[in-house]
Amino acid sequence: MIPDEITAILVDDEQPSRTVLANFLKEYCPKVSILAECNSSETAFEKITELNPKLVFLDIEMPAGNAFDLLRKFETIEFKIIFVTAFSEYAIQAFRHSASDYLLKPIKVSELIAAVHKVAKELTAKYGNLNVQTLMENLQLKEEDEKKLVIADSNGFQVINPRDIIFCEANGYCTLFYLLGHTVTASSRNLKYYENLLPTGTFMRVHNSFLINLNHVQGYLNTEEIKLTEGHKVPLSGSAKKEFVTYFKKFK
Repeated sequence: MIPDEITAILVDDEQPSRTVLANFLKEYCPKVSILAECNSSETAFEKITELNPKLVFLDIEMPAGNAFDLLRKFETIEFKIIFVTAFSEYAIQAFRHSASDYLLKPIKVSELIAAVHKVAKELTAKYGNLNVQTLMENLQLKEEDEKKLVIADSNGFQVINPRDIIFCEANGYCTLFYLLGHTVTASSRNLKYYENLLPTGTFMRVHNSFLINLNHVQGYLNTEEIKLTEGHKVPLSGSAKKEFVTYFKKFK
């Protein structure tokens, strides 16, 4: 059941940005009840501790300490977070890897409604905040470093290392992840989403339904199948064959 009320605090050092967000919430997300507005990480820490909101809209960059400086002050993060950002594409990739909710400035109403709805579902399911910790770790990495990936599903979150992914398979509108150790996990996002997210130098779309980790390729069969780690086999489509063969002629 979606909660009747989601108590929230808005954190942004710019008054006009807070006003726009507050007005959007009042008009389009009436279940969100704004407890306070804060213009710094210091006042935000005080208000969050005092009022115990279910949700915090958190601007990334503030003059006296950014969003992550604020989050590090809490021993445990009990509230949900929707980050508000004008960050670069690299940072957006970090948000996507960690399955964290974020809004780009200027805020679009449709994206705000979707983010609030997702948080409402998570509050009902009592999801943990592993994704926030993963986001903070990923943002410390250099752009070329391998980021951890948070797989969000109907039960919550699972943090995985991309190197442990053998291949991904489309399953309707969802994606199945085949991992080392003969384990399989499912994501509610489609395969195209992960094709765009995972590094192209490591992952290749070899079929309409399959995305493989090239580091787990064990061989290629004349039955138009690719042999992968732990005995897996996936089909190679005619349209992807040239790219696949060229890769292994060059690097293997």
